[in-house]
Amino acid sequence: MAPTAVVLASPPPPGLQEATKSSTSQWQDHLEELFRRAKDRFPDVVWELTGEGGVEEVWGHKGA
Repeated sequence: MAPTAVVLASPPPPGLQEATKSSTSQWQDHLEELFRRAKDRFPDVVWELTGEGGVEEVWGHKGA
């Protein structure tokens, strides 16, 4: 009996550099979203940052 070739229906997984770049980009996006929506998650604590863009409010919480 002759060997049978297997054909994958999906493309091969990305290489390490491509996967690392994609993962880092997604992580940064999620971290920025958490930062921007912190006041929705932690409404009891707020502090301000000052920088080149003026004053920004940053919401956060430190558990005991």
